[in-house]
Amino acid sequence: MIIEYIGSTLRATFVCSGATVSGYACLRDGSNAVVTSKTATDSGNGHLYADLPLPTSAQWMVNEWGVVINANTYRRFAMVNVRAIEVD
Repeated sequence: MIIEYIGSTLRATFVCSGATVSGYACLRDGSNAVVTSKTATDSGNGHLYADLPLPTSAQWMVNEWGVVINANTYRRFAMVNVRAIEVD
């Protein structure tokens, strides 16, 4: 999955309907270093979200989710194309 984003904050989401889910979301830069990480907020019925601040420079990043569902750990990754905010 590729997410193209312009703005200051990415609201990352994870859905596993009907399950009890807990986890975290983070953003990694091109060197695989964690730029920001947040514990996910449970909005009910297996829906999680995390608001992750984005850098102001254009770059590719990876959104990583780590979740626990019924005592099993899962990881999901998505490419994030952060676009610089430009005003002409």
